[in-house]
Amino acid sequence: MCGACGTGTIRPPWEVLLAGDRPADRRRRATAAARTADGRVKVTPWGAAGYLLTPTTGPIRTCPDLDALALGLLPHLRLSMPACSPCHHPGDQHLVNLPTGTDRQRLAVWSALATAHRHAGPLTIEIHTCCPGPRTNTLTPAVVSDHHRVRVSRTGTARPSMLLRGPHAAQYGNHLLNYLDGSPSKTAPNPNAPSESGVSGSG
Repeated sequence: MCGACGTGTIRPPWEVLLAGDRPADRRRRATAAARTADGRVKVTPWGAAGYLLTPTTGPIRTCPDLDALALGLLPHLRLSMPACSPCHHPGDQHLVNLPTGTDRQRLAVWSALATAHRHAGPLTIEIHTCCPGPRTNTLTPAVVSDHHRVRVSRTGTARPSMLLRGPHAAQYGNHLLNYLDGSPSKTAPNPNAPSESGVSGSG
């Protein structure tokens, strides 16, 4: 509890817990985010924790955090992701053991986009990773809205893992591994439009 204002303990955003808050960390997240749009937008760090989203045409948008940036990227996204709309499939869970040396900035960007786009049903993500600072078994929730559900927990294991929960969790997991492996994004005319063919292939 904050003694000054009586509010609850302020926790850093989940992307900071996962990938750091140095200027270099945020620059790398901005670069990774821009690449998901294949150069159709420019992303730069802004303020203490936010980003500026600059489309090739249209006004500049300010985003206070990575979750807001992900929402702003959706209309420009060229990274095809699982889609099933309308989705009435039951929720599932899928554990992904991430490669040692996983790029945390790219992992953060993918997680924000996956929980924002929701075209394969709502998704929640728990990332278990060895982070700087004291270890804890308590999941540390981000500032979460209806659209974003990402949590980060510190563990003693050297190899990070991710637990995905929601419809098509396994497809999301395969997509994540392809993304981290450096597979090129596939250009689609409108990757966020409702799909009539069920789950799309991994990008």
